[in-house]
Amino acid sequence: MIDFDDDELRAAARRIGTDFSEAEREDFTRLARWMAAQIDDFLAVSAPLLPPIDAVPAERITDTEATTDTDPLNAVVRWVDVHAVPSAVTGDLLDGKRIGLKDLISVAGVPLSAANRIFDGFVPREDAPVARRLLEAGARIVAMTNLEGMAWGGGSESGRWGACENPWDPSRSTGGSSGGSAAALFYDGVDITFGTDQGGSIRLPASWCGVLGLKPTHSLVPYQGIASHEFTFDHVGPMTRTTEDMALAMAAVAGQAPGDPRQAAGVPDLPFLEAWESAPDSFAGVTFGVLSEAVEDSDGSPEREAALAAFRSTVSSLEELGATIVEISIPEHRVGGSIIFGAMVESVATTLSSFGDGYHWSGAHSVETRLAVGKGLAAFGAEMPPAYRASAALGELLRTRYFGTVYAQAQNSIPAVRAAYDAALATVDAIIMPTTPTTAMRRTPEASMYDTQVHSFSMAVDTPTHNATGHPALSMPAAEADGLPLGVMLVGKHFTDHELIAFARTWEKARGWFPAAAPTFPTAHSPFATTTTEVSE
Repeated sequence: MIDFDDDELRAAARRIGTDFSEAEREDFTRLARWMAAQIDDFLAVSAPLLPPIDAVPAERITDTEATTDTDPLNAVVRWVDVHAVPSAVTGDLLDGKRIGLKDLISVAGVPLSAANRIFDGFVPREDAPVARRLLEAGARIVAMTNLEGMAWGGGSESGRWGACENPWDPSRSTGGSSGGSAAALFYDGVDITFGTDQGGSIRLPASWCGVLGLKPTHSLVPYQGIASHEFTFDHVGPMTRTTEDMALAMAAVAGQAPGDPRQAAGVPDLPFLEAWESAPDSFAGVTFGVLSEAVEDSDGSPEREAALAAFRSTVSSLEELGATIVEISIPEHRVGGSIIFGAMVESVATTLSSFGDGYHWSGAHSVETRLAVGKGLAAFGAEMPPAYRASAALGELLRTRYFGTVYAQAQNSIPAVRAAYDAALATVDAIIMPTTPTTAMRRTPEASMYDTQVHSFSMAVDTPTHNATGHPALSMPAAEADGLPLGVMLVGKHFTDHELIAFARTWEKARGWFPAAAPTFPTAHSPFATTTTEVSE
């Protein structure tokens, strides 16, 4: 039953900028109590109307924490074994594939942390659509992967479970926030992982760890059941070591899902497997546009100069393989590095104040997530990662002092950036640029929070633009500098994700990935990854 006293009601009124006088107090309170009684009636009678808990019938082993023996890179929060019972498997697309999911994607029965304490004790009862589709396609979910705290940052160093270590050099960052999802791909028992990307969080670790990472076209893959920052920037996508696994993963998870407001306009069915299978051996007839705004600036540092030289070498190889290379300019691209802050710090604040799900949209709201966030904030809000708390505090200040106008201006600028990209993409088959300005930065545990976070965010200079515009962007390990991988990013027209995978497949066949001698961790895997568990209906 909803209950309150006069003082609580007055305090709530003042928090939203209004009040009531002493003369109004009695009627004001009586009216509010009458409305609360109607809400009590609604809560009682609406229970039968709620949709059922949506979890795939599956065998679920969920309580095996990773150790340094099974997880030397600190890439995994917990090992699990979740696989659908035979009658719930609808296809064999991912039969035998072992999947790692970033630990903010809901899997029924598996504790979710987002690498911070506010989710302590939260065990989702529903499978996110991505998890559901993977299980129905025959995959086994074997790991929940480590990440930046609250998935906010570019280094994967601030989370509750400690920093992820780069497979090529443990003293370097994996990139973030999906760092664990990138690093875990070097384990013998993990084939495909999924990360989330609001400003580069799939593509940055893909670049620094030398794997493939796809930020799909906005809305192509349903985002329900995943911790959100901002609906218009939210993306979830696969990270893999091969283009075949990427095509299989996208074929399994892409498509319309009821209840996701991001998909209100509908999404097409894309021929991922057909595009992968028919990828040619050369780039004859393909035109790539090198984005000048992404390659013309250098601070003169050896790291930046080496990265630019590595990218130019890749461009030369594309030409040798038959591609036509042209230089293009999109001046609007330069807002990308900062648009994430203009659009998202207020969203961080409002996401917290609305307990994770937000308001003003029609679709499937998660009651259990709101409860978990609300209770967690009350108990552990002061223990959230410092960078996230600073962002939320600034967002609330902007919202209340400037009345949401910073967010409004950011959103109002996006159509012009999107149109500029659309115009450029009308002249080329894909736009290419380095995914990150340099190879992986060294981790500096002794540095201040400020220095660590600013350094990590400084790598996301080119990636956030595509979160704003919604274009698909794929990072592939097609360059190297000083023995470290450097991603080359392909950006395509909306809903041409399959074409980007085909371009990457052509490169994979012709040149392979760089560096060629990848590190291996054959003994690092889930205790369930190589076993078969009998399941029953």
